[in-house]
Amino acid sequence: MEALVLYEEISQLLTLEGVEKKQGRHPEQKDLGQLENASMVVNADSNLIVWVGKGDDLPSQYKDLPHRFSGKDQVWIPELVECHTHLIYGGTRHHDFALRCEGKSYQEIAAAGGGILTTMKATREASGEALVEHAAKDLARFQKFGIGTLEIKTGYGLTLESELRALEVIRALSEHAAMLLVPTFLPAHATPPEYKGRTDAYVDLICAEWLPEVAKTGLASFFDVFVENGYFSAQQARKLLHSALDQGFKLKVHSDQFSSLGGTQLGIELGASSIDHLDHISNEDIRALGESKTVAVLLPGASLFTGTPYPPARELIDAGARVALSTDYNPGTCPSRNLPLMTTIACTQMKMTVPEAIAAVTYNAAAALDLEDRVGSLTPGKEFRVCTLDADSYEALPYCFGEME
Repeated sequence: MEALVLYEEISQLLTLEGVEKKQGRHPEQKDLGQLENASMVVNADSNLIVWVGKGDDLPSQYKDLPHRFSGKDQVWIPELVECHTHLIYGGTRHHDFALRCEGKSYQEIAAAGGGILTTMKATREASGEALVEHAAKDLARFQKFGIGTLEIKTGYGLTLESELRALEVIRALSEHAAMLLVPTFLPAHATPPEYKGRTDAYVDLICAEWLPEVAKTGLASFFDVFVENGYFSAQQARKLLHSALDQGFKLKVHSDQFSSLGGTQLGIELGASSIDHLDHISNEDIRALGESKTVAVLLPGASLFTGTPYPPARELIDAGARVALSTDYNPGTCPSRNLPLMTTIACTQMKMTVPEAIAAVTYNAAAALDLEDRVGSLTPGKEFRVCTLDADSYEALPYCFGEME
């Protein structure tokens, strides 16, 4: 009992118990587990929740705990989960933005040597120390938005040396961050200039040499691939993803951002944890995602910043898909760390309800990282990771454009 801590008088608390029971499908207000004048008992040694409920229902064995704190005038929700970022990079891409404002498309800029390859050059030239310093500042900004779990992809080095360096940066950040960081190996983000016109050879190299080498280090949990015109075909992605599975990686897929090329079908077939973007997903693939366990990760900030259509959130949710939201933080298509703002955009532009948006940045985002058994809801046995809102209701999160204390 010495390790137990009582948090009491919490004005409003969301457990997301109902969302958890429904595995994130069709979240409604009644599924948020809303409690008024709530209490929570936490084991400080394990940082696990022991009990949660209404204050009046607090079991007698916890009523005299010496370690107790008040949550009066506070709203508690699960700490937010950011499930798709490209946080390790050098340089900036403001010139790409200026070109898009003049009418150039993302693909046109990339074909002219801009886009991902601009960031690749700056990332290759940056030292590991500089990358750590830059990324640490970004993590601090993310944390101010209530984010406690964050996925980080490689993909801006595109050599084995620089991709391993990025993964080592993530490990170095993990050693000092209060946040839970999830590393993803994304060498198939673009074809590097050394392999221009020889993407098949680059794919072969990743499969034969890079994946086994990274697997030996244990530095990455997931493998990801960008399926898109001018990047990687579904056939190339199939080879990469099968090789990644053989090496013990869990899978993610960038798919249907600008065109539908079969990446979504492939990801579902191979049991990917998530398929991300989906701006141009087909009706057939919407139905397939609704029947699968794979999480649909939607990135409205990228659509806003590039002026492309928003992904069909309403259709995906109505089909039964588990829908998560993310910033897609990166220097080219969404240089924003404001995950709460993504809920605002989702509600106003993508026809999502507030409960759906809350579930999308908590439980469903955790499911996109295979972490729903640890984070994303506030139920007994889960980690004690709480986002505290200075508000009178959780509804303030999407209402305030992310501008909350």
